[in-house]
Amino acid sequence: MGRVPKVIRFDNLSPAVKKILPNGERELTEEFQRFVLHYGFECEFCNPASGNEKGHVEAKVKYIRNNFLLPELTIYDLESFNDSLWEKCERDWQRPHYQKGKTIAELFEEEKECFLQLPAKEYECVRYEQVRADKYGYIRVENKLYSTSPRFAKQMVLAKISYQEIEILTEDYELIVKHERLYGTQQKSMKWQPYLILMAKRPNALKYTDFYEKMPSEWQDYFSHCTIQEKQKTLQLLAVLLKEHDFEISTQALRLASQYGHPSVDSIKQVFYQLINGRGIREPIQPKISVPTMPEASRGLSHYDRFFESTGGER
Repeated sequence: MGRVPKVIRFDNLSPAVKKILPNGERELTEEFQRFVLHYGFECEFCNPASGNEKGHVEAKVKYIRNNFLLPELTIYDLESFNDSLWEKCERDWQRPHYQKGKTIAELFEEEKECFLQLPAKEYECVRYEQVRADKYGYIRVENKLYSTSPRFAKQMVLAKISYQEIEILTEDYELIVKHERLYGTQQKSMKWQPYLILMAKRPNALKYTDFYEKMPSEWQDYFSHCTIQEKQKTLQLLAVLLKEHDFEISTQALRLASQYGHPSVDSIKQVFYQLINGRGIREPIQPKISVPTMPEASRGLSHYDRFFESTGGER
């Protein structure tokens, strides 16, 4: 909305209301009190089980559901879905209000003059939990498992939990790894990047890991043709590349580097950084003069046999 309403009415949602008191008073949760103080609005609460006290809100919920959420949607990324939903709502503002004779957008601009200014910084709605990683480096948050790093096995770490992400930090607040928060039936989130250096010490065990099974097919094929030394160097390279980027760009780099045969680790690295720096793959140089055709070279003992025959068997 770009502004803060002076007064916001809520129902008695548990993240905000700890206890309903007599005479319309509420005991608020500590987190919600910080939220209210950060933005500076006043809050009002409806009576329990009294949806009629905010009937226009209930009607709007029905309108949004019927017009934007049906038929039933499957949502994979809540942030991108919210962006698309916001665009639909902004287009919907162009319809005239059923009673006031102006578009909703015009009425909203008039209301904005009564709003409060947003504070300089957005409120960070997170909570912190101190948890101990198990012997495999996993932590458990609300019955879901999240990977950390092998060096933090059986160590205490700090989980920074928001509705969308779980960041795992050291006790000095340094980021170890970041996960999308799990909901529904998903039970485990694994980020392999911190484990790749450890894998590089035993590269032959790679094909027995979940990481290998979840790799794009191009990488599986590449590793199947690598020497032990190449596997070690490639895993070390992936540990660097996957720290800031996902598999998509590194797989594209592998695909381009493999156009002329099995690429070296340095070739994959060079193509990767060309891609992320926006230079792409350079076209082959076209010489200005014609290149003479050379006879095909062959290897093996056939040269010896031809020489032996031409000399009549003399050595």
